[in-house]
Amino acid sequence: MKNKRKTIIKTCIIASVLLAATCSTMIAITEPKTENDEIAQYILDQLSYDENEKLLYYVWGPVLQGDTILTTKGPLFEIPCQGYVMYIDLFPTANLFHPVQYVFLAQQTKELIVFDAKSPPLNFHDYILIDTPFSHFFYSVENRRAPIPNKTAPVLSTTTEDSRWAVLMNGGYDSSNNHVRYWNDLSNIYITLNYVYEIPDENIIVLCSDGLNPAADQSNGLNSDPDLDGDGDADIMYSCILANVNMVFASLADNFTGTEKLFVFTTDHGNTQGGWNVVENLWNHEELTDDHFASLLAAFPEGEKICTFEPCYSGGFLDDVVVPPGPIVASSACRHDESSWAMGPDYVYDEYVFYWTAAVKGEDAYGNPVDADTNQDGFISMDEAFIYAESHDTASESPQYGEYPEGTGSYLSLWVTSEPPAQPTKPVGPTLGIWHKEYTYTSTTTEPDNEQIYYRFDWGDGNNSGWVGPYNSGQTGTASHTWTELGTYNVTVKARDIWGAGSILSDPLTVVITDNTPPNTPTITGETNIRPHVSYTYILNGTDDQEQDLRYDIDWGDGNGGTGFGPHHSGEAFTMAHTWKTRGTYTIKTRTTDTAGAKSEWATIQVVTPTEYQFSVNAFLQHLFETFPHMFPILRHLWGY
Repeated sequence: MKNKRKTIIKTCIIASVLLAATCSTMIAITEPKTENDEIAQYILDQLSYDENEKLLYYVWGPVLQGDTILTTKGPLFEIPCQGYVMYIDLFPTANLFHPVQYVFLAQQTKELIVFDAKSPPLNFHDYILIDTPFSHFFYSVENRRAPIPNKTAPVLSTTTEDSRWAVLMNGGYDSSNNHVRYWNDLSNIYITLNYVYEIPDENIIVLCSDGLNPAADQSNGLNSDPDLDGDGDADIMYSCILANVNMVFASLADNFTGTEKLFVFTTDHGNTQGGWNVVENLWNHEELTDDHFASLLAAFPEGEKICTFEPCYSGGFLDDVVVPPGPIVASSACRHDESSWAMGPDYVYDEYVFYWTAAVKGEDAYGNPVDADTNQDGFISMDEAFIYAESHDTASESPQYGEYPEGTGSYLSLWVTSEPPAQPTKPVGPTLGIWHKEYTYTSTTTEPDNEQIYYRFDWGDGNNSGWVGPYNSGQTGTASHTWTELGTYNVTVKARDIWGAGSILSDPLTVVITDNTPPNTPTITGETNIRPHVSYTYILNGTDDQEQDLRYDIDWGDGNGGTGFGPHHSGEAFTMAHTWKTRGTYTIKTRTTDTAGAKSEWATIQVVTPTEYQFSVNAFLQHLFETFPHMFPILRHLWGY
């Protein structure tokens, strides 16, 4: 935000004032007292701020002509004469970077110049905090460890080596802005990973502010305790600077084979570089850009990845990391263009990750039970964790979520990665169908540890079956779908075990969905020369290219017939019998109707009963011999039979 300034010509205002960016307003005032508190109070009165507001005020001075107001993002204003500088944090419970103000008070001319900015002072230690009820409360926040939870999670399968790795990061920015809540966020998720999910200490890599340096590195003047869970061991391993971030991710990428799971958790400040380009702030004012972080993840072999981001603007990371090949799930506290916030009323934790961690942990950081398991399958999937956190987050932020492939968050969790099921068989089912009709498909696979399996059928139209099951290893999975648009679709199947380890996709089955086409003209076979009062049997057979069941209509040509005989499967022959009572020529007609109501053409066959009956000795004897094949041997001999 830029503000124009009113220019008041005074002898002490030199040319540098005219060049100052974001300079806003100069206000004539009367002589204040020189004590910092009184100077601060006077400035606040002139700006109509109330010391009871949730703002933080700091005073630097006296400053001399030629000094410079420096922000961590660069110089702001060259001091034209002796005076004082006040720094006002307008949103202290938001993570950096957010709107702040700098106010220069000219000591002789008694005038104010107000500057709008978005970054804290570079020389923060020169500024003296003004004591207010809120500042006293804000800086009284203490480091706290969440209680060690009672483990209620499912029993893990026995493995010789855990394949899950976690990287936890808090850059902190600098000791003046490295708030206590960031350490608390790290401690809470560390305890969750170690005690609930039983990820070994050595598989949890923690980069926090200045690392193991014993100097004070927190805004409350204390050092970050390396022991996050209170067991006496140092859990913080490295300072959170870019070189260490690069080293940790490169080392893991070099040693991953594709069967491991990577979990990344970040808290701290963030900033925007415009649009979707954002950064996470590291220690000593270093930055980790979204593009660079994405390149670090891209160096890993294909495998399961989970990322949870708390910093301001962290939604801008999602478009860079939620990309093929996956599987990956990422969530953030806010959009790419907004701040994230501490959780009131005590500001001990950050809002989004407080609830996200509570969801996966089964209790919040104060020990209150939490049930985020919406489908009650005993596991907290990543979409369940996000749904819980988003629904409980009341801060002025908009949590974001991304997954690839679609549906990954429904099964991916922090539990151990197991050997995945084998590639499912190519789906079996109709390859030609009509829209708005349901079709059923099947597939089969096995699980190397003989664990139960879930199948997910992808219908190729943007929809999938969801995870169906569980099935025993080797048992066929079944799902049905109705296409609502004409087209050609590739149906594939993916399987996962009870731990979420997913198979590769099956080979695709191509399904063509068309508008309904009528059945093919059926066939009729049977005797065409008939006699009255004799029953004759005819074979009817109809087919449908879309494999629909068929019903038959029949017309015997003598005023008799019927409709709707069936249903019969496409290509399934069946028989019908009829007796004609009078001599004549008759046309038998039959047609089929599919399940969608489309009718075939009529099939016909003509049968004839002679109108006059002439006796024939040869015909009579032939009929006699055929009726009694073992009789009349002499007669047979005489007639040559």
